[in-house]
Amino acid sequence: MFSVIILLVLAWSFYIGYSRGIVLQGFYTASALVAMLIASYFYKGVAKAISLWIPYASATQGSSTYFFPNSQLFHLDKVFYAGLAYLFVFTIVYVFARFIGIFVNLVPYPNKLDTPRYNVISGAIAAFITLFGIEMCLTILATMPLAEVQERLNSSALIRFIINYTPITSSVLKHFWVTNVIG
Repeated sequence: MFSVIILLVLAWSFYIGYSRGIVLQGFYTASALVAMLIASYFYKGVAKAISLWIPYASATQGSSTYFFPNSQLFHLDKVFYAGLAYLFVFTIVYVFARFIGIFVNLVPYPNKLDTPRYNVISGAIAAFITLFGIEMCLTILATMPLAEVQERLNSSALIRFIINYTPITSSVLKHFWVTNVIG
């Protein structure tokens, strides 16, 4: 069921990106990259602050996760807060940039950029940015050592692929959230 919802969201995102055109989608893509950079700079400080406000379901004896080794089980709270902080900062910056993007559509651009080929490219880029957002949320959920959450995530091949094998972004998220936080 979750796989179908994810695929529908990605298809909708492709359609929206296709209809936006390459110029506006290019601005949103640059905005997402800037948001990633800003989030990677500020997430550790935000993680310390939100750890006091947001509870985490701590691991108990016998807990396990499908997506992280058992040796990291009792340190996943740090990964959870790092991921949540990264998502929070990314979202704030990206929403601000999306607001500015409203005005990009008012700038005239050549009609040669409004072709089906460019629109397909912009749709694919929009779907990839949406996939990155979904991946962040799923990876944060994967840090929770709750059996029901782990079973739901592991029961979907698509979710397993998104968390573990999405090209480029899986390794980037694991670098920022796991390697930089717990080593």
